[in-house]
Amino acid sequence: MSVRSDETALRSDEGPSEENPKQRTGPIAAVACAGIFVGYLPIMAATVGLSEIARATQASASDLEWVVSMLVLPMAALILAFGAWAEKWGRRRVLTAGLVLAFVGGVVATSAGLVDGDSAIYFIWVGQGLAGAGAAALIPTTLSIISVAQPDHRRRAVLIAAWSGAMMAAMAVAAYVSALILDLLSWYWLFSPVLVAAALVLVLGVRLVPESRGGAGAPLDVPGQILTALGVAALVYGVINGGAEGFSSGKSIAAFIVAVVAIGGFIVVELRSTAPLLDLRVFSNINFSMSALVAAIAMFAYLGVNFGLALYFSALDLSPIEVANRYIFIIGGSVLGSNIAGRTLHRFNAQSVLAAACVWTALAMAVLSFIDADAPVWQADLRLLLTGIGIGGVLATVTAAAVNAVPFQQAGMASAAINAVRQTGGALGPAVFSIMSASWALSALPDKLLDAGVDGPSSAAVEEIVESQGIQHGGAVAQARFPELGLHNALSGAQAHGFSLAAVAAAIVFGLLGIGCAVLRVVGRRGASEETVSLT
Repeated sequence: MSVRSDETALRSDEGPSEENPKQRTGPIAAVACAGIFVGYLPIMAATVGLSEIARATQASASDLEWVVSMLVLPMAALILAFGAWAEKWGRRRVLTAGLVLAFVGGVVATSAGLVDGDSAIYFIWVGQGLAGAGAAALIPTTLSIISVAQPDHRRRAVLIAAWSGAMMAAMAVAAYVSALILDLLSWYWLFSPVLVAAALVLVLGVRLVPESRGGAGAPLDVPGQILTALGVAALVYGVINGGAEGFSSGKSIAAFIVAVVAIGGFIVVELRSTAPLLDLRVFSNINFSMSALVAAIAMFAYLGVNFGLALYFSALDLSPIEVANRYIFIIGGSVLGSNIAGRTLHRFNAQSVLAAACVWTALAMAVLSFIDADAPVWQADLRLLLTGIGIGGVLATVTAAAVNAVPFQQAGMASAAINAVRQTGGALGPAVFSIMSASWALSALPDKLLDAGVDGPSSAAVEEIVESQGIQHGGAVAQARFPELGLHNALSGAQAHGFSLAAVAAAIVFGLLGIGCAVLRVVGRRGASEETVSLT
C-alpha cells in the first residue's frame, strides 16, 4: 500500500484534460476537510445525547458505552483496509463509499425512534456501526488525498492541521446542533444531521476531487485485512466487556485470546507478504513510532475525557444546551490548538512542536483534575479550554510528524497507519476512562455519603445499588428509591472524584510523552550534527 511519485500515482478520470490535482489543491483540501467533518459528526451527537438516550431506551452504563464504541470500533478495525482499497481502486471511489455508509448509518440510527422500548438501542448500535465504517473509509482517504495533492511537506502540514481542525469543528457543531434538536425535537433526530452533511459532501466530492490511486497493480492483502479487523475488534470488545462484567469473565478472556492470536498473525503475515497491508518496517523509524504512540494516547485521552465528561455532566443534571456550552470550550480549544499548531509548524520542527503540545496537555489535564461541581462556571470553562488547546495541538501535529517522518512515496501508507493506531486508541478511550472513573468514584462514594449525612443502613443500601448497577445507572436508581436522602451532591461528588483521578493519570502519561519527544528531538539533532561533522 505505497504511494508512488505524484507523476505516476495521480490519475484523473475527470475528462480528456487529465487536470493535475496539484493545480486545485485548495478545493480538493476543502472537500477532504468536509469529508472528515462528516466522519466525526456522529461522535459528539451521541455523546451529548447520552442522558436522553439512556432515559428513552433504559440503557445501562455499558449499553451507553457501546453507543460511542460502536462508532469508533469499526473506525479502528477497518481503517487500514479502506486505506488499501483507496490506493488500489481510487481515492474518490472510497470517499464516495464512506459518505454513502455515513448516510445509511444516519438513516438506521434515526429510525430507532420508530421502535418502542429498549430494543431501540440496537438500531442505534447498528446505525453507529455503519457510520463508523463510513468514517473508516473517510479518514485515511481524505488524509491521503491531501498528502498526495500537496507534496511540499510544510504546506502539507498546514493542510493537515486544517484537516484536524475540521475534525474538531465537527464535534463543536454537533454539540450545539444536538442540544438544539433535544430542545425542539425527539432524541432520535440526533443522528439526522449526518444525512444532510454526507449528501452535500458527496455532491462536492464527485465534482471537485479527481480520481487518483497509488499502487493500482499491487494485490490486496486479504489475510492482513481480516486479521487486523478481527484483532482490533476483539481487543476493544474485551476491554469494554471487561469493564461491564469483569476481566476474568469468559467473554473477556476469549476476546483477548482472539486479539493476541489475530494481531500476532497479522504481524507474521505482514512480514512475509510481498505486498503488505502495512509495511511494518516503517515502525523502525523512531520518529514515526513515537508519533504513532502519541497519536494513540492522544485520541484515547480525547474521547475518554469526552465520554467521562458526558457522564459527569449527566450527574449534574445539566440541560442539553448547558452540556453543549461546556463542551464548546474543550472542542473550541481543540480547533484553536490545531490552528496554532499549523502556523507553528511553518517555523519549527514537527517533533519540537509535538513535545511542546504534549507538555501543555499534561499541565492542562492536571488543572482539569481540579474540576468541581461547586466551582464557578468560568473556572471549569477555562480548564476545558486549556485542555482542548493542548489536545488539538497534539492531534494536528502528530499526523504531520508521522507523515513527514517517512519518504513521500510512503505518505499514503503512513497516513493509514497513523490513523489506524489513533482510532484504536480512540476506541479504547471511552471504555478505559469509564472503568477508571467508575472504580475511583465507587471508592469515594462512602466518604461522600458520610459528608452528606447519609450513614448506617441507608449508606450501605445506596452503596449496594451503585456497586451492582454502576455509578451512572445505579446512582439514578438510588436517587429514585431514596429521594428523602438527598443523594445528588454525594453521587456527583463521587463522579467528580473519579473523573479527577482519571485526568491525573492522563496528565502523567502526556508528561512522559512530552519528555520522550523532546529527548528524541535532541538526540536526532545531535546525530545530524555529528553526521555533518564527519562529512566535512
